[in-house]
Formats: sequence, structure tokens, C-alpha cells
Amino acid sequence: MEKIIQEQLKKVIAKIKEHRLQKGYSMEYMAEMLKMSVSGYNKIENNFNNISLVRLLEIQTILGVSLEELLGIKNSTVYQQHLKDNAIGYQQQVENLYQENKEVLNRLVNAYQEEISFLRKQLDIRKSK
Repeated sequence: MEKIIQEQLKKVIAKIKEHRLQKGYSMEYMAEMLKMSVSGYNKIENNFNNISLVRLLEIQTILGVSLEELLGIKNSTVYQQHLKDNAIGYQQQVENLYQENKEVLNRLVNAYQEEISFLRKQLDIRKSK
């Protein structure tokens, strides 16, 4: 578990450094904005210190990037499941999404069919004149 957390933390730190460099911010600038020493900030980027949630939110604000971006979370629904639940909740959500999309698609198809029918009638009227 500890190894997984450390790997995830490395990815977050890499994102922080990447965004800092993209913005052209120095470590000195980041340290000044965070009201900490340069060596303290250096320890964050070199993974010598764990980042608190408050510090992460401060860094995110300074860099002007979303927390999702720093954490590598995609803007889609995140599902958590335990093996013991046999994915029943996930399957139900997928089935519900499928049904909702199917209903929307059917309504769109019906609307297009009605529009085509209406336009054909309009053409027939013009042809008969």
C-alpha cells in the first residue's frame, strides 16, 4: 500500500513541477508565494516531504490548474468497487445510462422522422402547384 501511495505522490509532484515550469515560475517564486523557504519547497518537489492537503490546494491555486489535473483525475465518473460486491452497482449504473441514452436516441430518431415527413409533404405541395 505504501509503495502505491508513493508512486501516486511522485506523479502529483511531477505534475506540479511540469505546470510550474510551463508557467515559467522558479522554485524561489513558489516558495515566496507559499510563504516558505526555498529549501522547504525544494523538499516538496524532490519528494522529501509529504504535501498536506492545504499545501496542495495552495499550490494548485498558484499554478492556476485544477486539482483534478494535478491528481490525474479525468473528468468522468469515478467508480470504486470492492471485489466482494461483484460489480452489481457498477453494472446497474451502466444499464441505467444505456437505457437513458437509448430513450434519448429514440426521441431524436422520432423527431427526425417527423421532420422528414413534414418536409416531404411541403415538397409535395410545392410540386403540385
